[in-house]
Amino acid sequence: MTGGAHRWEKAAHAYATGEHKTGHELQLAVDFARPSGTERVLDIGTGAGHTALALAPKVARVVLTDPVDAMLATARRLFQDAGVRNAEFVAAAAERLPFPDASFDIVTTRLAAHHFDDVALAMREVARVLRPGGRFIFIDTLAPDDPPSATFQDEVESLRDPTHRRIYTQGEWIAWCEQAGFRVEKTEVVRKAHDFEPWLERGGEDALTMRRVRERFLTAPASAVRDLAIVVRDDVVLSFTDRKLVLAARR
Repeated sequence: MTGGAHRWEKAAHAYATGEHKTGHELQLAVDFARPSGTERVLDIGTGAGHTALALAPKVARVVLTDPVDAMLATARRLFQDAGVRNAEFVAAAAERLPFPDASFDIVTTRLAAHHFDDVALAMREVARVLRPGGRFIFIDTLAPDDPPSATFQDEVESLRDPTHRRIYTQGEWIAWCEQAGFRVEKTEVVRKAHDFEPWLERGGEDALTMRRVRERFLTAPASAVRDLAIVVRDDVVLSFTDRKLVLAARR
């Protein structure tokens, strides 16, 4: 995510207070992790820290990583405000985790992998730092199976936020996990609605670029209007709905 630090510094507050703090996929992350209370947990690409915060009261220790200092500072404030103290905050990219082999019982990453520069390398790093038998909880956006819809979604995501790399289909995300040596045990797909303007503003782009994104939604291919349930009223984009994959895998 090189080059995106300033953008993420601007976005940190929006991520702390916006839709990332809630969602059925967040509850599923906790359910799929099945913590017993003794685990050491790593949350990769933590952003504002909501996933780690949801798990922290149920485990022994959480370690939050993000390559952007402003995101870690926002996560630290979130934990302080919640009075949760069993946490450590480490600046690190997903592809270069500064931890020994087999040092965590659970690794999570939620809505971060579409920003990774090298998904395959990041998955291998997860496998390296997770103990044998440990659990990996992965959540990210799913690309539609229809190629024009998938192309459209990647295009508008990249326009809105150039740190976006790519979203993959369910089969492709699972393949990345399996190639890193994981055994996928459970998956669930969650539909998530996004109010359009707050989603657009979180990208941190300038007014001209945001206008281009609005125009692109208004001229979206019919398959994308269907797959993303794009809602338009009086030439104003109101919302769209995408799909999140929640996946639990074993090392």
